[in-house]
Amino acid sequence: MRFLWLTSVRIGNSGARILLTSREGIKTALKAAAGASLPSAQVLVFGDPAEGLVGLPVRPWTDLWASPEEAQSWSWHRITTFEEANATTAVLNYSSGTTGLPKGVEISHYNLVANSEQVLFKRDRFGDTLEARRRKENVANSGERWLAPLPMYHAYGQTYSCLSAARLGAKVFIMPEFSLQKYLQFLDIYRITFMTTVPTILTMLHKYEHSERYNLKAVEVVTSGSAPLDGTLAASVTQKYLRAGVIVKQGWGMTETTCSVTGFSPDDHDDGKSIGWLNPNCAAKIVPIGEDESSSVSHSPTTTGELWVAGPQMMKGYWQNEKATKETVVESDGHRWIRTGDLAYIDGRGCIYIFDRLKELIKVKGLQVAPAELQLALVTHPDVEDAAVVGAKIQGQEYPRAFVVRKSKRLKEEEVFNFIKQRFARHKWLTGGVYFIETVPRTPSGKVQKRNLPAVASDKPFKL
Repeated sequence: MRFLWLTSVRIGNSGARILLTSREGIKTALKAAAGASLPSAQVLVFGDPAEGLVGLPVRPWTDLWASPEEAQSWSWHRITTFEEANATTAVLNYSSGTTGLPKGVEISHYNLVANSEQVLFKRDRFGDTLEARRRKENVANSGERWLAPLPMYHAYGQTYSCLSAARLGAKVFIMPEFSLQKYLQFLDIYRITFMTTVPTILTMLHKYEHSERYNLKAVEVVTSGSAPLDGTLAASVTQKYLRAGVIVKQGWGMTETTCSVTGFSPDDHDDGKSIGWLNPNCAAKIVPIGEDESSSVSHSPTTTGELWVAGPQMMKGYWQNEKATKETVVESDGHRWIRTGDLAYIDGRGCIYIFDRLKELIKVKGLQVAPAELQLALVTHPDVEDAAVVGAKIQGQEYPRAFVVRKSKRLKEEEVFNFIKQRFARHKWLTGGVYFIETVPRTPSGKVQKRNLPAVASDKPFKL
């Protein structure tokens, strides 16, 4: 129900006049349209016109088609100046809304072109080693084949699968819905060269017991995004599925940055923990958040704090939300900075490391706890399928609380509690309790929707 409500919010907020859906999504689309007071006649179905829509209050997408005479005389308006490209909105994407309502993000034509140029620049950089030359020759001979497991309406799907792949000449195989077996099967039978993934999928791959059934040796590049990735998890997937010389690497970006801001070239090597180097023509800085807030989450002798980024792919602003735009966009030092809300640090090589969201930090008696750190640890437990960690308010204090999807009913709360207790300092223990649930609510890109986790009534901290 919340999905329908959020979809209606997006339709109403954007002022959309047409809703395009698949045949399978007609029922959901009609409910969402009704919630936004959009007439059912404005719901169009994408598919084979010959299938027909008899008895349904919707129209086929071919109703938008112009006549041959009109098409012959049609002329697209061409953008010819930088100023117009930078000022003209091309797409209105909505942020994931993991902790609050999604906001419309205005992405200009210039934003899209700039980000695609950055992506292709990095992908075209090969090393000068025997392995790098072999990789480049393989891709040149076979052509690039990409698998799209993430939604095409997502920023990643737009920038990579719709725009950059076309410019590169890569074939894109689209998954209409995700399942682990189909994901592995498609990677195998279509000999995919570019494997895109998220930590949730990598956790499933790590725990899958029949990896030998699938051949992923055609994969040349693996990129993970959407959430922090545990280096141990990345190493496990690399060892189980990929050929020598191919490793799981992270990239990073936001809806507000069109798509990507950092990443790796095909032959860059890293430890599986960094999100890589900045894209061309980008800038970044770490803004300290105060000694009392960063002291317990320091991961490096360098400064930790909120990551600010700048570059040609930064959004125009939030649609009809000047207040939110001013809170996120800061102009200083000759740059137009986006405040990312991510906690990070930069090492001596210039590689960036993100360890959690600023708004999601849990304060335990003045010490900060990063939920992502505990989540990444929990999913390494052999009997844990998935997990989410949040801050729980009990008697006026905040404590870490875990929601766990278990693989086996034999797993008990005490075992999960002790698993974290043995690995972390006292203030990071799960004193807010451990609760078993059927599934962790996530966005289509894999981010935990913490607002949709169960409400728990508890009047005292959990102790052992």
